[in-house]
Amino acid sequence: MALPDTETILAVAGLLVTAVLWAVERFLPGRKRIGYRVQMDAAIGMNPRDAHNLVQLRLLRQNQEIRDATLVLVRFENDGGKDIVRQDYQEPLTVEFRGRTVIGVEVPDANPPDLVGMLTRNGGGLRHTGNRLLVPKVPLNKRDHFKLLVLLSRSEIGGGEDEPVGSGAQGNGVGRRGDVVVGGFISGGRIRRNAQRWGPRKLNLALGGTFIVLIGLLGGLLLNGTGSSALSMCGTGRLTIDGSTAFAPPVREIAKQYESRCPGADITVSGNGSLSGLANLNRSGKAATSDAPGFLATSDVPAPSLYTRLRGVRVGVVLLSLVVNGKTGVTNLTSDQVRKIYDGTYTNWNQVGGNDLPIHLVSRGSSSGSRVAFESSVLKGPEPAVVSSYDCSSKDRDRKARITRCEAESTSGVLDAISRVPGAIGYSEVYAAAKRPHLVTVRLDGHEPDIEWGRQRDYPFWTVEYLYTYELPAQDSLAAKFLAFMSSDTAKNVLRMYKHVPCADRTTASGAVCAS
Repeated sequence: MALPDTETILAVAGLLVTAVLWAVERFLPGRKRIGYRVQMDAAIGMNPRDAHNLVQLRLLRQNQEIRDATLVLVRFENDGGKDIVRQDYQEPLTVEFRGRTVIGVEVPDANPPDLVGMLTRNGGGLRHTGNRLLVPKVPLNKRDHFKLLVLLSRSEIGGGEDEPVGSGAQGNGVGRRGDVVVGGFISGGRIRRNAQRWGPRKLNLALGGTFIVLIGLLGGLLLNGTGSSALSMCGTGRLTIDGSTAFAPPVREIAKQYESRCPGADITVSGNGSLSGLANLNRSGKAATSDAPGFLATSDVPAPSLYTRLRGVRVGVVLLSLVVNGKTGVTNLTSDQVRKIYDGTYTNWNQVGGNDLPIHLVSRGSSSGSRVAFESSVLKGPEPAVVSSYDCSSKDRDRKARITRCEAESTSGVLDAISRVPGAIGYSEVYAAAKRPHLVTVRLDGHEPDIEWGRQRDYPFWTVEYLYTYELPAQDSLAAKFLAFMSSDTAKNVLRMYKHVPCADRTTASGAVCAS
């Protein structure tokens, strides 16, 4: 048998070396790496022949036309062998678009969803100037990823002079695809371009053609026909939103997103309880207008029938959970056990399979929508009226009471007390409880809350969240504009991030509940 010649041996050796280097780069333990790829870089244009004699389409921002607009979708991923924390970034990620100006940016996809809030929060989120986009230093565990959808123009709208990427030129992560250049520096690793998966080079806005692209993601941008008014989702003035403490965190984040798109809007979100918010709205006594401060109320329950002038819109399904201190040793309860805990039949956790600890009930006040939902869907009756404790750990208010029970003014107050008292149990919305390291969300009858709500319809503890107005607000009022914004993709993504099910997703299992 003939032996391979020298050239063949060298070729095979070269392939083996290349494979080994690739494997070391890809799988070496402790290697930090952020990979990126430009998944789409598409012009937004219209074929004049397809639109002949129909309508002239223009892309507007703040009543100014954006010419030669393009959309770029960039995906970033931790595809190395080690988690990346904020301190690993010696220089932040930057994206430079040569010869173009950044108009706006959105985060259409992120895993985990919490990254959306980190990337878009006011004061420390995504920023852009001229042709350059600055990405905040966000932690990325292995396989975490996010995508940035960027709207650009070759005109001078919204930007200054093109700037070179300063940090990228000397960092460990300079790469380019066409005129998209990514830079940055992470210690102990690198930033590299992955294999590109390119989308179409041009998106045709053709009536009667293949498809129409509407830029609904980027706030303040409208696709209008000639002669129609340049309407905008942005309202101006002041708006107060009060009510549900469980729903306040996502609404507060949505309000921040709205304010970042609409500089003339000033929105304050409070959480004083669902029934308190409804009462305050009813006392306002007038519909919102564009020339006066507005008021909205969030509620975990329908408004009482005596509030005849309030108009409610269902905006989401809020998943709630029983929460216990981790020292109880309990992870699952039946509905019957929960009722016996709250009526005083069971006073020690060892009676339901837990540790030898006295049971302490941490409840909400009577104005809480979460309490109403708990009473109606789990207890099938009212909570005990007695409040035997001020500090939630002893019967310092009523020493003769059979149970130790206190009330907290907010969701965070409930969770603080459960964290502090070893035998405590209470309830809250799921996202808030999951952030507390020493608390356990309890399965009910073997079922646990899940944002994939269609698979968990046997889980009983949930409620529909409402947004209420006093009568119908004026169409040009900030209240009406914000109410419409609650159906946007941005608002839906925030709700999902907080483990709520958006009612705007009418195709999901929540559709029937939200419509009823």
